[in-house]
Amino acid sequence: MMKKKSALLPWLIGFIILNLYANGIPKLVQLDTLTWPAYAAGFFILAYLLGRFLLGFKGLSGYGLPLQKTWLRDVGMGFALGATVWGIKYLAFYGLGKFDVVGVMEPGFIVGMLTQALVVMLVASAINDMVIRGYWFAYLQEKNRLQWFVLLTTVLYALDDVWNEGFGWQNMVFSALIGLALAYTVLKTQAIWMAVGIHWGGNMLYRIMAGFDGQGIWKLTNETDGPLYEYVGLCCTALLLPIVYGILRQRHSASVQVE
Repeated sequence: MMKKKSALLPWLIGFIILNLYANGIPKLVQLDTLTWPAYAAGFFILAYLLGRFLLGFKGLSGYGLPLQKTWLRDVGMGFALGATVWGIKYLAFYGLGKFDVVGVMEPGFIVGMLTQALVVMLVASAINDMVIRGYWFAYLQEKNRLQWFVLLTTVLYALDDVWNEGFGWQNMVFSALIGLALAYTVLKTQAIWMAVGIHWGGNMLYRIMAGFDGQGIWKLTNETDGPLYEYVGLCCTALLLPIVYGILRQRHSASVQVE
């Protein structure tokens, strides 16, 4: 019994340190275009050091980032999937009258904001997936306990969002739906690449609509909130589950036929 607790302890310590860094620093320090790159670089350095000297990883690949031959395809496929589902959600919002579009921002603003969003959202998505999914996939795989992976990481992801967004049942369900879909991709692909892509694509669509300060590429007016939009948003997010399941099932079937 003591041996099992001792084996788990370094992982818990590492997880707490990474989580405090990833979520705590942005709350303590106002990050801007100069300090954010330092924050991001600091995370990867910290993750490498913890992985190397505390957990026994050979490098950052231990966090679910093996350079398998399909990694780039998985990121791209995930990005397209995340962007599509979030795009469907915003189109539904527009059709239901959640907001009106009255114009488009200047080209200079659009190019600058999208360039920043592409980089920042990719790195932010990777950080979150490394801490939540890649980290615990490595631990549970080592302990032959992957049957707990989806439940554990979905709960952790929902709690992580509570820390960042506050408690609310809609937000908890929203996070759980995303968490289930992302965890399933990791379980089936043995890596976090597709999860990072989905995360990245969804976050990009959010930035396209809201930017970093509430202003996206479109000029919106008559913005409204209400329970209807919450339910529609949850239903659109839930589309991730059957789509991810279908894509990965088809991939598995194709690989079996090739073999």
